[in-house]
Amino acid sequence: MVSLFQQNNTDSKCLATLSWDQSTVDAQRPILYVCIIASIVHAAFWLQLSLCPSVRQKTMQWLYAYLATDIFLLIRFFFLFIVHTTSTECIPTRAWELFVAYIEAIGDNYLNILEVYILLALNLCRYIQITRNKNVYVTNVRLLVVTHIAIYLLPAFFLIIQLPIGWGELNSYSGNTCDIGYTNTFAVVLNIVVAFILPIGLNILVIGASVRHVHLTSQLQQAKHHVSAREKYNRSLVIQFTIFYTIWFLLWSPNIIIYQFTSGVNTLTIIGKLLNFIEISIDPIIVAALDVRFYQAWKKTWTELKNRSLKKFGHEQRRIGPAVFTTTVNTVQQRVTKV
Repeated sequence: MVSLFQQNNTDSKCLATLSWDQSTVDAQRPILYVCIIASIVHAAFWLQLSLCPSVRQKTMQWLYAYLATDIFLLIRFFFLFIVHTTSTECIPTRAWELFVAYIEAIGDNYLNILEVYILLALNLCRYIQITRNKNVYVTNVRLLVVTHIAIYLLPAFFLIIQLPIGWGELNSYSGNTCDIGYTNTFAVVLNIVVAFILPIGLNILVIGASVRHVHLTSQLQQAKHHVSAREKYNRSLVIQFTIFYTIWFLLWSPNIIIYQFTSGVNTLTIIGKLLNFIEISIDPIIVAALDVRFYQAWKKTWTELKNRSLKKFGHEQRRIGPAVFTTTVNTVQQRVTKV
């Protein structure tokens, strides 16, 4: 392991190597196959989004922001895989070496932190919608814009600032990968709190508050022998998000925890990343399956395609029909004449 800021830079022609060794390439192949599948699934999802205006709504902006981070994680992996498997032995510039190292060491952690805070924002918006019957996407547009900017910028600042102040060190492993090594226990604990404990704890609290509100409201409605459509919708929102969040947490959390305590490529890091990319590959399926708006869009698209097919088939039948009828009439006339 070598710190990239402490490498001997006297040889300007050959600074270091970006090529992975064969064992690292073999370890990354299962992740590569999962990423290819994930790319196909996401491509199908975003194609549907472009074809169905009904699912392009302001209320779904956090879902799309979340799925966009999946896309960036896939792009990051393919970029690093190509660079590390096609690079020559020598790096032409120090700037390129540091750029690749930062993308590799910080990119994964940054994007995964984005995901958990984006889900927290989505969760809070749904909680306000459920408890106050308020559409924050219309009434609090400026606050939403500020929240978006804060979520995207603050984690990046938090991760990068640790390097110049000495809390973290950008490490390179020969023939292997790059990552951030923390120099003291306080930095490790702070990163765990910011990246995992704080957002997960807040998400659980908000989900619990939503479940409690829906439960209490449901009891009141049952006492009146009436359940409104709004309460049914709120209940479905809570159930949908709880299912999604449970699956997401089980597949996402191992990677973010392992990242804080391990370095380089080993069995634990490979398992954590593999689970993370499996979660990425099924994200569009879960989102589409749990949100009734996607089902309605699919149903509408299928109905339109079926109607077009029936119209085309009926048009062809009408075009063929007269010819058959005329032939039949001519045949009957010929038989009558012979008789």
